[in-house]
Amino acid sequence: MMKVAYKKFLTLLLVLLVAVFFAYGCEPGDSDPSTTGPCSKCTYTLGLSDLGYSSAIVYYPCETEGAPFAATTLTGGYTNTKEDMEWLSEHLVSHGFIVIAMTPNNIMGFNDTWQRAHNAGIAKLKSENTRSSSPISGLVRTGDLQIMGFSKGGGGALLAAADQGTGIKTCQGLAPYMDFGYDLSGISAQTIVHTGSSDMIAPANSQGKPMFNDLPSTIDRTYAEYRSATHTDWYGLTGSYRDRFKTYVTSWMKVYLDGDENYRSFIDGSQDWFADFIHNPAGSSSGGCE
Repeated sequence: MMKVAYKKFLTLLLVLLVAVFFAYGCEPGDSDPSTTGPCSKCTYTLGLSDLGYSSAIVYYPCETEGAPFAATTLTGGYTNTKEDMEWLSEHLVSHGFIVIAMTPNNIMGFNDTWQRAHNAGIAKLKSENTRSSSPISGLVRTGDLQIMGFSKGGGGALLAAADQGTGIKTCQGLAPYMDFGYDLSGISAQTIVHTGSSDMIAPANSQGKPMFNDLPSTIDRTYAEYRSATHTDWYGLTGSYRDRFKTYVTSWMKVYLDGDENYRSFIDGSQDWFADFIHNPAGSSSGGCE
C-alpha cells in the first residue's frame, strides 16, 4: 500500500511540476540574451502558403500563458533558405517571440524578391492571428511587429519596411546588401543596420553605412559594425560572433518591441565588439554613441 501511495505521490508531483512549467516556464525575465531562453519551441507550416514566398515556417513559444507575443519576419540572403537562419529563429522563440521564417520565390533574385517575401510575411502574421484554426490565433501582438533579414534579405527588409510605414514597429538589417538604387524614405520603424568590418560581400563602407545614412532623420536609427565579423558569420557557423549577434538582435527586440529596459545596456554600443557604432535619435542628424 505504501508503494502504491508513493507512486501516486510521485505522479501527482510530476503533474504539478509540468503544470508549473507551462504556467511560468516562458517568463523570460532578465534572461541572458546570448543563451537559450526559458521558452520551448513549437512550429508549424500548415496554412502558410502564399504567392509572396516559396515556403515558410512559424516558430512560437509552446507556453502561451505569456501571450500575446511580439513577432518578426526573417529571411536569409542570396542562395539561402529559411533553414539557414534556423539558429536565430530558434533562439528568438526561446526568448518569447514569434518568428515567421521564409524562403523567397527566387533565392538568386534581386532585393525585390525578398521585399515581397517580407511584406507577405507581415500580412501572414496578421491573418494567422485571426484565423481560428491557426496555432498562433490570438497570440500575436500586431502592434509590435518587426521585419528582419540577412544580406539581400536585409536589403529586402529595409525596402519592405519602407512599404509598411507605420504598420511595423522595428526593422533590423543583418549585413544588408542592395542590388540597385533604393528609396528608404517611407520607413517609420526604429531601424538598425548591422555590418561587419571584415565583410567583403556587403562591405560596411559601400553597403551598410550608406543605407544607414539614407534612413530618414525622423526615426531612431542605429549602426552597429562588428569588429572583424564577416558576411558568412551570419549563417551556418557557431562561435563568438553568433553569440554577439544573438545578444544584440534579441536585446533590441526586448527593448523596442517588449519595452523591457533591463536589456538596454546590451544595445548601447558600450561593448568592445564594435569597430564603429552610431545611434541617431529621431530628429538628429549627427552620429554618436548612445
